[in-house]
Amino acid sequence: MLLSASGLVAEASPAGFVPVDTAASGAMTRQLSYHAVVKVAANGTYTDQVSQSILLRNLKGESKINPYSETYSSSLSSLNVVKAWVATPSGKQILIPAADIFVRPIPVAQGAPMYSHSKVLGIVPPKIAVGDVLHIVTEKHFFKPYFPNAYSNYWEIPQSRSVRDETIKIEAPVSMHLRAAQRGGWEIRHSIEGGTEIIHARMAIHHAEYSGMETVGERQFSPIFEVTSFPSWAAVGTAYWARANKMAKVTPLVRKVAGMASGKRTGWASQKALFSWDSANIRYVGLELGVGGFVPIAANKTLETGYGDCKAHSTLLQALFNAKGFKLYPVMMNWNNVYNLPPLPTPFWFNHAIDYAPKRHMFLDSTGQYETPGQLAVGERDKPTVVTGPHPRIVMTPGAEPKKNQFVYTANLRLHRDGTLRGAGKMTSKGWWAWAYREIFASVPPSHYATVMSMLLAPSGGGSGTFFPGDPAILDKPFKVDAKWSTPDFAKVGRHLSFPVPPGPFLVPGLSATPNPIAYLAEVAGPNARRHSVETYLGGLIWTTKIHIPSGYEAVFLPPNQDIRNAGGSFSYKIQYHHDMLLVHYHLKLNRVVYNPGQYPALRALLLADLSAQKSPLIFARKKERNADND
Repeated sequence: MLLSASGLVAEASPAGFVPVDTAASGAMTRQLSYHAVVKVAANGTYTDQVSQSILLRNLKGESKINPYSETYSSSLSSLNVVKAWVATPSGKQILIPAADIFVRPIPVAQGAPMYSHSKVLGIVPPKIAVGDVLHIVTEKHFFKPYFPNAYSNYWEIPQSRSVRDETIKIEAPVSMHLRAAQRGGWEIRHSIEGGTEIIHARMAIHHAEYSGMETVGERQFSPIFEVTSFPSWAAVGTAYWARANKMAKVTPLVRKVAGMASGKRTGWASQKALFSWDSANIRYVGLELGVGGFVPIAANKTLETGYGDCKAHSTLLQALFNAKGFKLYPVMMNWNNVYNLPPLPTPFWFNHAIDYAPKRHMFLDSTGQYETPGQLAVGERDKPTVVTGPHPRIVMTPGAEPKKNQFVYTANLRLHRDGTLRGAGKMTSKGWWAWAYREIFASVPPSHYATVMSMLLAPSGGGSGTFFPGDPAILDKPFKVDAKWSTPDFAKVGRHLSFPVPPGPFLVPGLSATPNPIAYLAEVAGPNARRHSVETYLGGLIWTTKIHIPSGYEAVFLPPNQDIRNAGGSFSYKIQYHHDMLLVHYHLKLNRVVYNPGQYPALRALLLADLSAQKSPLIFARKKERNADND
């Protein structure tokens, strides 16, 4: 056993620890040690004593540990710093005084303190130099468990973090029936002493690894050690349902609002009206599901205040459905780029709550003000979720569904002899594309449309124009946007004429890791193989572009037509030139949100074909001069 500087007992490294070459990791910081001792009581309360040390290996890494911060729920736990100091390579120890240790509310909770007691502990050390080591000893006491008589937790080592000598020791009554599992090389030992079960876990060495562009979230494949008393995912759903269902009580106020929102509508029309009312009238305050607690605010209270977090939205929509006789159950899920479950059941894997209508096998998220009823945003697709209610279970959310998550773009362009390109375009979006477009045009005032347009036109030569969007508040129809623009000096019109097919000034969602498709194609399609899954978020993309070319030209080179279909989806590209009119048809359909390493080659083939078509130049020559050259 090792006695830490605070006097806390923690697991020691076994004899014979072999140091590694520091050049083996490119991480800016390194966790030199992390020793946690967790003592769990039968009622689910516990203490967590942690002694850790972090080495600064690069000046740019200082921001990662200065300040050091940790979030906790002050209504359920206390978190104290026993001791904190900085050790220099010369052996000097600089104690961090209490005056440099702060506790503050999380920023999102400041506007709605009734929804969260979450706090952030911040430790601000003196300026740290390369080679210095930050030492922190903390003690957390959970005096009120999230779930009575239950314990669940996991320790993740992010794939991009450099770690040495991390140990976890769990002590709990045998009656809690704890199970332990790992992913990524943790060593686990079990023992029983009297009525106490002791679980040890250790990660001796973990080298930092940086995954490729557009890889799924590293939490999906990083090393994890997990301990839980939940016997199944259904048990997790039951635990949440026991707390959430009673908050969806149909009060006179709930019944009044449900009647007002649905009017004389019935069936699906009534359900859409209830969803739209919740989305439009309850302000979303984003508090994470775990730290913010697993007990939602009562639906009646949410109606009184007019705002709530994801749990409040989910509970209110359930109550409104209850008032009209419709079934709706809360769902625990992730809004992020993680698409799997950990080794063992735990409620703490999730950060978001929505609803599930079992009759229609449909998910509804009323936290998003601009989501189409029954269609999810990009960060919620293809996810395993825990559906609660009387029959809790794991249910997958819909995946790519290219026809339902589609962007259709048609443009009519004219290239003038002075090189100016003038165009008009129509954009129709469905599913997650519509959600993103509604979000964009609801947040950008019309006075800024010209500025946005000029930014979008900059890569192809600049220019000016504007947009004519539909009403973002209409949620149950595709969202349409018209655009007009002009790009001076788009091309040099002379003896020869050459340019790529202009993509047009269509907006691309910058949310939830959704980049510009052209840049995205280059990033995803690069490597020949992948170690980890990649995400796409494209669904269906259809372009039809007419380009009027100045008269007197004939085509010298046009990209070849393509029609590729494989397990990843399909890509078709057809280009025609006749009577000074260039007609381009482009259709990309990706069948999945996530492609695992085995599926990646099919995706890569589609994206490389797409990228080749988009980058290929269109080359024309004046007819007379062309004929003269042939003579």
